Amino acid sequence: MLATTWVEQDGPFNPDEVQVPENNLHRRMAMLIQAVVARLVGDDELVRANLNWYPSDNGNAVAPDVMVFAERAMETDASSYQQGADGPRPIAVVEVPSDSDMFTSFHVKQARYHRLGTVSYVAEPRGELSVTRFAPDNDEPRSWLGRPCPELGGLVFKIDADRLVIWLPDGTVVGSVDELLAIREAAAESAEARAETAEALVERLAARLRDAGLDAHG
Repeated sequence: MLATTWVEQDGPFNPDEVQVPENNLHRRMAMLIQAVVARLVGDDELVRANLNWYPSDNGNAVAPDVMVFAERAMETDASSYQQGADGPRPIAVVEVPSDSDMFTSFHVKQARYHRLGTVSYVAEPRGELSVTRFAPDNDEPRSWLGRPCPELGGLVFKIDADRLVIWLPDGTVVGSVDELLAIREAAAESAEARAETAEALVERLAARLRDAGLDAHG
C-alpha cells in the first residue's frame, strides 16, 4: 500500500506554470504511476514524466506529472517536447495535485487538455480521495475510481484503508516502485525458468530420439 508522509510546500498553484509545488506524496505517487504505466504498455519511451510540453495551440508550456504517447515522439534525453503542427500529442496525461486546497485549479488544466484532444486524469491521493477522467468525447470530467484506465495500460485506481492505491489488470495491488520492480523481476525470473524448462524438455526429447537411432533434426 502507498503510505507516505505529507510535507507542506509554500506557494500557490498556477495551472500554466511549469514549476508546480510538490510534496513527498505527490512525487511518490507520480513516480509510481509512471512506472506502472511504462510496465503495462511495455515501452518506457512512451511514458514520460517531468517533461515540459509545448502544445500545438501555442499556449504556455504545461508539465503533466505523466504523459503517455501512442508512438515515440522525442529523443530519450529530451527535456521538453515541442509539439509541432503534425507532431503526435499525448494520448493521455496524469496530474497528481500537490495541494488539495487548490484541486479545482486542475480542472482548468483538464479543460485545456480537453481542447487539445488529450484524455486527462487527475488523481487526488489525500484528503477527499478521487480520480477524474476527462476525455475529448465527454462534456465534463467523470469520476473514474475503480474503473480501468484504458490509456494507462488498464490500471485501476481504488481506495483502500483511506489510501489511493493502484491495481494492475490482474488484480495485483502495487503500493511502491520497489514493489513494482519486484513484480517485474519475479515475472522475468518466471519467464526465464519457463524457457529453461522448455530447453530441458527439448534436450530430453532429442536424447530419446538419438537413443532410438533417429535424427532430431530430420
